[in-house]
Amino acid sequence: MCDSGEYETVEHVMLECVKYARDRYEMMQVVLTELGHNRSERVEQTGREWRVVLLGPSRETNERMIEAVKEFLERMWRARCTDG
Repeated sequence: MCDSGEYETVEHVMLECVKYARDRYEMMQVVLTELGHNRSERVEQTGREWRVVLLGPSRETNERMIEAVKEFLERMWRARCTDG
């Protein structure tokens, strides 16, 4: 369980958890830029659609996006390990 009382699902950690909001924002800036969106533009996608772009086999995913996701996951894991 997350500190917020939510289950720590992949979707929660990658897209919703307030605890990782700053790191998620940095990751999403890279992802949005690589997808050709304005950084301030709101992109409507479902959690499943974002999971595919961020973690799954997607034609849109490139090396910069993969590196941004890896960095996010490394930061998230470090924060998670030092909190307990």
